[in-house]
Amino acid sequence: MRILASLLTLASLIAFTATLRPTQAQDTPWNRRLRKGVLLNDSPAVRSTGPKGPLNADELRRLGLRPRGNGLLNLTYWPEEPAAPARVVTGDLAAAMAQLCPASAEAKQLERYAEAIIRYSQEFSVDPWLLAALVYTQSGCRHEAYNSYGTGLSLLNVGMHEANIRNGVYRFGVWTERGWTRKELDVTAFRFRREALKHPEPNIYFAAAILNMFRQQCPQIDGAFESAPHRHAVSHFIWGDRVVDTGPEDRILTARRRLLHSYARLNRGGRELVGISFMSPLDGYPRIATSGLGEPRDNGRRPHRGIDFASEEGEPVRSIAAGTVTFAGVDWERRAHIPLEPWGAAIVHQKHMGPRGLFVEIEHGNGLVSLYAHLASYDVQVGDHVQAAQRLGEVGRTGIKDSGAHLHFGLFQDGAVLDPLEYLAPYVFPPNLTNRGRADLAKQHRKNQRRRRHR
Repeated sequence: MRILASLLTLASLIAFTATLRPTQAQDTPWNRRLRKGVLLNDSPAVRSTGPKGPLNADELRRLGLRPRGNGLLNLTYWPEEPAAPARVVTGDLAAAMAQLCPASAEAKQLERYAEAIIRYSQEFSVDPWLLAALVYTQSGCRHEAYNSYGTGLSLLNVGMHEANIRNGVYRFGVWTERGWTRKELDVTAFRFRREALKHPEPNIYFAAAILNMFRQQCPQIDGAFESAPHRHAVSHFIWGDRVVDTGPEDRILTARRRLLHSYARLNRGGRELVGISFMSPLDGYPRIATSGLGEPRDNGRRPHRGIDFASEEGEPVRSIAAGTVTFAGVDWERRAHIPLEPWGAAIVHQKHMGPRGLFVEIEHGNGLVSLYAHLASYDVQVGDHVQAAQRLGEVGRTGIKDSGAHLHFGLFQDGAVLDPLEYLAPYVFPPNLTNRGRADLAKQHRKNQRRRRHR
């Protein structure tokens, strides 16, 4: 009877397994599942024995990935991504990259990157603006970049792909009516070796090839590995077979929009207030707000007087409308606001700064004032007249104690605090539309319920 029971159990297991295709990763003709659960494929240098659990926030920061939860709950809220120009020349792409890449990136170097991006995006039929965005978000345009996740300009993860590349051919699978069917992609131009990937051209070449490969596998691979819902195959470039969170994808697609905005200013008007039409304070809109008006700060001692934009350190901050600079300086540790010229702000030590850090205020007329805080630096001084979309400074983390770089934006009318989300609606998604924001609201609701019970 024990043997019969075992046989019946085995038969049931086989029958159940047969029903799992293609919703489970059965018989995939590749081997990219280096992490149990396919959460992220680490490089061999940091891969320990035994199963790994999900990445924690420290690991995500170490790997250059945003902490989870900032993706939208409903991906249909995103508008369609802007189309790429029909033709792009090297100089135009390099000039657009120069607006995003650090100042240390030389013009000749960016020209070399742009030339390779255009050449290999054509060879592998991928979007050059997406490839350029990947170069920026992954490495900050530094071909010598190397960490525990990957190598070179696009931080290619060698461990994720090396088993699939043999004799200059990348072997992978696509789902058809017959199941997983093996396909091959010619990648003979360079050797897929870590030392080679430290050079710009081979790195861009393989990044373009891998984007092509993941595009062919989507969306069937998502069902096979039960990926989190996402919009673009570029998510797999970061996560591997199973996408866990949309944060990295959002960063890359935002960078692509920023590149296109730099290439050809795609301005559009927002809601008006006292006759003033607003623009986005950041390029590459729409952007995600990570926190909103009124949220508690300093353990509940003060409310948040604006919104925080998810943003990258060093990206340009722009005036939402024409106006006059009424303050440009530092929030001092004892809440004194000290105006400083741009050169003076550079010598103020972070430890002496209050919550706003370096910030700029602009008066737009009729008592309307906009505020831009936590800046790394600024380009304007008190009394300057600025135009709409004029660069004011750079995103930083001055005045911030325990979070990453972001832009804090405030809006005031005759001293009264306004909710920026009401007036910048075309450019920003409120935090309650994100997974993290919804979780924060639920957490706050539970706290409020506990307080009412204990009264």
